[in-house]
Amino acid sequence: MTITDIVNKVYKQTNTDSTSYSAANMLLSINNAYERVASLIMQNDFGWEWDDSNQTDLIVSTTTLTSGQQDYSLAVTHLIIDRIEVKNSSGNWTILTQLDQKELKRYSQIALAEYRETNGIPAEYDLRGNSIFLYPIPDYTQAASLKIYFKRPPALFTSAEVTTGTKVPGFNSLFHDIIPLWVSYEYAVEKLYPNANGFFNLIQIKEKDLINFYQKRNKDYQSQLTTDQISFR
Repeated sequence: MTITDIVNKVYKQTNTDSTSYSAANMLLSINNAYERVASLIMQNDFGWEWDDSNQTDLIVSTTTLTSGQQDYSLAVTHLIIDRIEVKNSSGNWTILTQLDQKELKRYSQIALAEYRETNGIPAEYDLRGNSIFLYPIPDYTQAASLKIYFKRPPALFTSAEVTTGTKVPGFNSLFHDIIPLWVSYEYAVEKLYPNANGFFNLIQIKEKDLINFYQKRNKDYQSQLTTDQISFR
């Protein structure tokens, strides 16, 4: 379903047109619905990390590791950090462990300024605001030696893409119609239309199918979730 198809579907479902439903409001509502779908996918995509197929690069970024520098800024696209790795001066990669400040405070009673205070090869990291803090602070400088695996938001539609009309949402096409349904539902609620509940019921059915699909699409992934054993004796 292209962006043109989505817009036309909304017009049909809400009995509107480009005059009664402004392009600016349409774009905002479509992107809001797009973000909701992406959020559902990322919450339920176990083992096989989803990324919007409209993205042109991988969900991995690398940066230079600088001697004496502890703080490394995160990009705004780093919505969720999956893992962080560092490469030592011999060229070997290792996974960093996330530092738990609460445990450090509770059990070690060590000030952060004194924790792993001797510079060396980073082994842990702490996320604060929009930055990564490395422990210990690196004692060497090396290009492309801090690697971040992350999840990011979807590639939202732009007004220019609406004009072109050919871009499609970057997830399974079987569920593209969730977007115009959400847009139509919000419009119906705003206008107090009696069919708002009908849109919402359809959305619930289709989102359930979406969640079920993304939870099960990786057949090799073995879920770690278990259920409690119940005794009836």
